[in-house]
Amino acid sequence: MKNKAFGFYTAALTLILTVATLVAVLIYGSKGGMVNSLVPIALGAAAVCEVSLLFGEKVWTDFTGIIAATLLAYAMMTVLSDGIWNIAEAFNGIKMVGMPELSGMNITMAVLNLVAIVTAIITNFAQKSK
Repeated sequence: MKNKAFGFYTAALTLILTVATLVAVLIYGSKGGMVNSLVPIALGAAAVCEVSLLFGEKVWTDFTGIIAATLLAYAMMTVLSDGIWNIAEAFNGIKMVGMPELSGMNITMAVLNLVAIVTAIITNFAQKSK
């Protein structure tokens, strides 16, 4: 652990946040929320990319870090666009086409995913090993 740099820890944090987002998406889908089938795949692939960053500075880790951040951004925008009616109906107090009772899950997924994106971007610019 002595040869680990800041980027290693941000990669580990991104991995934890990505897995937490994946769990939240699966729970959301099991409660009847609309989940695009590519979102869990994208989050799983982002987690695999983040795991590869934990092995230190390699030639391919620059690319896997960028791929992870891109997959996380895709997952966030898809989840937000699919759940926008839930959030809008919860704020307006009406029920039309969404499920306003799931708006808390939508916001939780968006916040987890946003923090994961930020830490993934920071990881891309940080050194992973000393």
